[in-house]
Amino acid sequence: MIVNNISGMRARILTLFLLICSQNIFSQDLVSINANSDITNYKDDVYVRTDRDIYITGEQVWFKVYEMNGLSQTPSNLSKVIYVELLDQNNFPLKQVKVKNDNKSGSSAFVLPENMSSGNYIIRAYTSWMKNFTTDQFFYKTISVINPFESIDHLRLPSIDKSSDSARSINDGLAQFLILDDQAKPVYNLPVQNESKNSIKYSISLGKPYYSSREMVKMEILATDMAGKPVETDLSVSVAKSAVVNSSGSTSFYCFNSLKPAGSNNEKSGFIPELEGQLISGYLRSKLNDDPIRNEPVSLSFIGKTARCQFSKTNDKGEFNFVTEESGQNEIVIQPLSSDITGYYIELNQPFSNKFSKFKPVDFYLDSSRIDAINKVIVGMQVNAIYEPFRQKTPDEYLPLVSDFFGKPESTIKTADYIELTSLREIVKEIIPNVYTLKQNGKYDFKLANKFKGQPFESKPLVLVDGVPVYDFEKVMGISSKEIERTDVVNTRYFSSDNVFDGVISFVTKKGNLSVLDFDNAIFRQVYDGCQAHNDFYITDYSTDALIKSHMPDFRNTLYWKPDLHTDKNGKAEVTFFTSDESSDFRIIVEGISDDGKTGYSSFPFTIK
Repeated sequence: MIVNNISGMRARILTLFLLICSQNIFSQDLVSINANSDITNYKDDVYVRTDRDIYITGEQVWFKVYEMNGLSQTPSNLSKVIYVELLDQNNFPLKQVKVKNDNKSGSSAFVLPENMSSGNYIIRAYTSWMKNFTTDQFFYKTISVINPFESIDHLRLPSIDKSSDSARSINDGLAQFLILDDQAKPVYNLPVQNESKNSIKYSISLGKPYYSSREMVKMEILATDMAGKPVETDLSVSVAKSAVVNSSGSTSFYCFNSLKPAGSNNEKSGFIPELEGQLISGYLRSKLNDDPIRNEPVSLSFIGKTARCQFSKTNDKGEFNFVTEESGQNEIVIQPLSSDITGYYIELNQPFSNKFSKFKPVDFYLDSSRIDAINKVIVGMQVNAIYEPFRQKTPDEYLPLVSDFFGKPESTIKTADYIELTSLREIVKEIIPNVYTLKQNGKYDFKLANKFKGQPFESKPLVLVDGVPVYDFEKVMGISSKEIERTDVVNTRYFSSDNVFDGVISFVTKKGNLSVLDFDNAIFRQVYDGCQAHNDFYITDYSTDALIKSHMPDFRNTLYWKPDLHTDKNGKAEVTFFTSDESSDFRIIVEGISDDGKTGYSSFPFTIK
């Protein structure tokens, strides 16, 4: 059930809408959303938690993002993609990341550009569904960035009334939790998480109050409700230098109150929730007059050695939609299925919002008590940057195994298993079973023998090169045999949506990058960024004497970051990490949420001597 605290009729309307949307998300006629209807009162909320609050240019910002049901204020996985951006004072996006919401939350990281100026920057986050509402209802969080090649004298605390709220905020070291509008008036003032009957209490236990360098730290976490009962929670844990962590406490999960009511909207409506994965949408139009090319089958292909094709159909506006779960950066090709369609162009919709609020972060200041500590943070970052290339790391990207879209082929022919031939035409003729060529009207066509009837199919098969449909068979058969790694053949009829193919022939080259064919300018081919591939925070290991005695200096500013920790049914979780070489004060931050929407936060200091 998506919602659990709204009235009966609204719940039934919303549930019906989401079911219809889920059923039709792959078709050309997507659900039309009326921004003024009762349905759009349903609201996504997102919340971002970073490993710290102050960063040095060139460092990595690790973050976790939660999706929340805006009506019930409980964790949600309605939208499978969350968009996260780092904005400067002029709302220019310095970083844009798509995060996969696997199970009501997701995590990722981005590297801060080295040419950033010192100051406060805004992280904003939202889902596709949230783009139907005003940008005021996106999530906003401010982080502070210091450029070590700039003087930090201008960041020193100005002379102000120390009894004022602003003074107390600045004296804490981070005047960053105020966001101002274009008239310099406070818009959002994030409150500290207050304990209440709906809160979680996190208890952090360490073996001792201080540790030596390169020593193992074992930490136990206990999550209980206000009655002392254990709670299962989804939480994040960060351990960073105290100088770069806001010590006043966490903000609430529901800290951003919109300037406008939830149902209001001055943005363009029509964005649907990404229920299954990332939505790739756009338009197919005529170059001659920009008219939409209507009701035309189109394909989306990911170039590579695995055939990953999807098929859709344009609607009356020439719009097409594809849903993909692909991660990372991929090269894609989008084209009509018919070779008779010429003189067209394709325009993709921008997945990130191009609307911005007028909110600005306030100026960033440091009180004098933090200057020396921040200088040590800067030195630590520079030392680690020098030795980073020499650290031995295991690959941290998880690349899931993906099969060809047509499943297991009836036959696979590896070219290396046979004598060398001169062209692909000879490979087809001599060694590929159930495939032959036929010359008609001066041009060659491929033909496949039906597996069940033993006779040729009447229509042409779908022919792929490096996962991309190709309709100029003359070009395909002119490929050198030395370039072909294998050929997969499906000599049964293949059905996909409204499309029927009389078999599939997939040619895979040794490079797997489609470089063996030259295409005209009509083909739409570009690099596309999907959800960021999974990566893990690198945990330094000093578990052996040899590692402890290593001469590699260790001045990490963040010792540990674990975004996907869970307490068990007894409310318990355990964490193990190692200290660095630097004597400094550190702070442990634990923050999480339960399935019923209870939230909690805890901060715990410890020292490396």
